Amino acid sequence: MEYSSFNTNILALLFAGFLATGCGTMSQSSTPPSLPTGGAATSSTIANINRGLVSAAAQPSSPQGDYRIGPEDMLQITLYNVPGDASSTPRTNAVRVSQAGVISLPLLGEVLVTGSTVSGLEEKLRQLYDKYLHNPQVGVLVSDFRQKVSIIGAVQKPGEFVISGPKTLIDLLSMAGGVTPAAGTQVHLYRRAPNGHENYVIDLLVLASNPGSYNDKNINQPVQPGDVVNVPQAGMFFVYGAVKTPGSYPIDRRYTLKQALAKAGGMDIDLSSSDVVIYRRKDPKEEAQAIPVDFDAVLAGSVVDPPIDADDIIVVPVSTLKYVWNRYLFTMILGIRSYVPY
Repeated sequence: MEYSSFNTNILALLFAGFLATGCGTMSQSSTPPSLPTGGAATSSTIANINRGLVSAAAQPSSPQGDYRIGPEDMLQITLYNVPGDASSTPRTNAVRVSQAGVISLPLLGEVLVTGSTVSGLEEKLRQLYDKYLHNPQVGVLVSDFRQKVSIIGAVQKPGEFVISGPKTLIDLLSMAGGVTPAAGTQVHLYRRAPNGHENYVIDLLVLASNPGSYNDKNINQPVQPGDVVNVPQAGMFFVYGAVKTPGSYPIDRRYTLKQALAKAGGMDIDLSSSDVVIYRRKDPKEEAQAIPVDFDAVLAGSVVDPPIDADDIIVVPVSTLKYVWNRYLFTMILGIRSYVPY
């Protein structure tokens, strides 16, 4: 197995996978990670980060078309080629999205809209109205935004924020007043996706200092309703992948890899591979290292149990063979056996 190290000017998604025990499937990002520096950021670094966030947030934002519609949003639906006094259907309808993510419209009944963009919903409604109206021209306006995202950790104003239109990671960090002096140099974005939970690890230094980062969606992630953004304090290590309790943990004493994985509840033996990877960068001017570790050899005592540093990111990959066996083949075999007469 090959592992790569990467230039410090490249921001990427470290890991898109399940965040909580038993959540969904894991997908590995094809873009390599750019990892933060180890240890705490200096006060001048924090000041520079906050200035960069303010400057980036002042840039023009994305159009409303990128906004994802969700529960409790108020929509104004207009049929432009229908007379205002038409008896078949009103020209304009003001509807609020239900908690189930649907709206109710004349002629159409209930329509699922949650997760749609404005332009996407316009096209969907055009197709639905085409059964009843000739060449329908549909306009959608979000007149009241109700979607929320949360930001926690080492920021000045943690809490929930209403997304009044498209927002990005930089927008949210600026809305939270920037990072505090206790902040490390990472941002973690947690998202509930259709296939499970996803986690993105982002280099805060690159996010705030790269002039082109605001318009680069791989760097400045668009936030979605329900997202949780965490700015961990300095002096943490992070464990993701096939472990019982993925997440961030304070380095309150010396940890080895075995101890760090035990802190995260241990490896998920039904899914985990023994090829653990520790991502580490010692200096912002140096390339990040991907350090492969044969965890079976560590357990056997044939190799040294490596120590864990501040801001290390430990990834326990999912074994493809174990995943297919436990999630599909084993279940299928049990299902077949249940129909075999004895």
